[in-house]
Amino acid sequence: MAYASPLDTISQPSLVSATGPNPRPLKTCVSLKSWSIDRIEARDCGAALETFRRAEGAKDGSRKFEFYAPGAQPGTSGRLALGTPRKYSWNSCTITVGMLAGVPGGYLPPGLHFKQHFAPVDVATLDELRQAAREVVEDCVEWSPHKPLAGWQPMGELSQDMGVFVWRTGSFMDHLVRVPEALAFDGSENFTAIT
Repeated sequence: MAYASPLDTISQPSLVSATGPNPRPLKTCVSLKSWSIDRIEARDCGAALETFRRAEGAKDGSRKFEFYAPGAQPGTSGRLALGTPRKYSWNSCTITVGMLAGVPGGYLPPGLHFKQHFAPVDVATLDELRQAAREVVEDCVEWSPHKPLAGWQPMGELSQDMGVFVWRTGSFMDHLVRVPEALAFDGSENFTAIT
């Protein structure tokens, strides 16, 4: 299967301001073919959000964790470290939490091509990340004035060099951002053993 380059767009412009009945600060909604070559179903994103909640449920959602990119040295902040990327999928919708340093050059989210270096470690709570994912789903998938779009939001207490991404399961970006099997959840797992 041939994938689109990161600059191919489904419609112009590639960045869309999301609006809804209760607009919040805008997330970046993305109409790039590399993020979504087909429709993302809102109900699938609802199930992916539930997968996120269940997969990380044993952890204290309000505790600040250190998230680190593959190959980075964890433990620099003195907090419990969690590896990234972490994926939570259900059918057409995948929510990925990852460090921007882990995204291969040339495939950064729109608007970030100007930045040359991304910190490999940042800090956030799971509650903050789940809320960001929920807002991206609401703004870009459920309430998009165009059609359900992919999207992302920068996160992180230290440098905002982490992102919460929502894209089509099986899209180019979903394949590009490789996730260790232990950090990929598709909703069918028994979550009682996950720590």
